[in-house]
Amino acid sequence: MTIDHITPATPTTSSSTGASTTASPADLDLRRQLARARRELAEARGELDARREQETALREHLEQLGQALTVSEHLRAEQHVCYVELLTHARATAAAAARGELAPATYIAGHLEEIGLQPPCGAVPEQVVAEGLIVAIGLQAGEAVS
Repeated sequence: MTIDHITPATPTTSSSTGASTTASPADLDLRRQLARARRELAEARGELDARREQETALREHLEQLGQALTVSEHLRAEQHVCYVELLTHARATAAAAARGELAPATYIAGHLEEIGLQPPCGAVPEQVVAEGLIVAIGLQAGEAVS
């Protein structure tokens, strides 16, 4: 029902003339409906504000997740580059040894020195391998690297 279709049941007079105003039951019902609609509108606005706050919080959370994923992807790419570099130097060492070069280990030794992983002087090769395998086993078990 729209307001255009509502006509007062009895004519009302202006209170400025001193005459009394009479409200019909239909007018009272319309006033109740209008009051209820205003309350429902206020509730709906409150719900809308709450949903907007939730949406903002979700957007912020998604942005944080996206940033964390970007950092994680970046770290993974860095690890991959390091791995490729190490394998490249190891392959160069193997190729130099196969060609009979005098010091084939210089390829890998130079790279290990660059990245700070050169074994100490006098290190026993078997011990270096064992230490590396212990770290690898720990990583597979999910332990933190120290």
